[in-house]
Amino acid sequence: MPVVDATGFEPVDLIPSSENPFFVTHYYEDLAVGDVFETSGYTIQKDEIVDFAEQFDPQPFHVDEEAAKDSMFGELVASGLHTLCLSVRLFVTEIVQGEADVANMGGLGMDNLEWHEPVRPDDTLTLRVEVLEKTPSESREDRGYVEFRRSVTVDETEVMSITSVNIVQREDAANAE
Repeated sequence: MPVVDATGFEPVDLIPSSENPFFVTHYYEDLAVGDVFETSGYTIQKDEIVDFAEQFDPQPFHVDEEAAKDSMFGELVASGLHTLCLSVRLFVTEIVQGEADVANMGGLGMDNLEWHEPVRPDDTLTLRVEVLEKTPSESREDRGYVEFRRSVTVDETEVMSITSVNIVQREDAANAE
């Protein structure tokens, strides 16, 4: 049986794009405003909701099913921070290092975080990422800045949204290496 970490994900053995002919690296120039990437689904389990919350957000409606019944949710729900962390994991493993293979150099920040609906045990989360804006770096020729809108859905209902600005490598810089 494979080892599963605290998020419920199995460890990822990524093949660098240079060794995998099925990957097409998306450099700054390859991304266009309006481009959309979507991930497969990830089903969150009750045990991982409780485990995460016990460590990072130990509120009764995240860690205790009985206490959660008396909360405004009426049942156990995932911490919003857990949902955010899972969205980052999906972004990195399925978009940055996955099928889209975005030449991400790091992030500058996140804004506009909103939790629209609670996430419950056995919900399947899907991440949709849209390119909102691109800005070439004025001081560094090897990069540009890409603003993404990330939307987490359960059964096509948005449960969380956030915008992020990532530093994306320019193709000329990659070819010069």
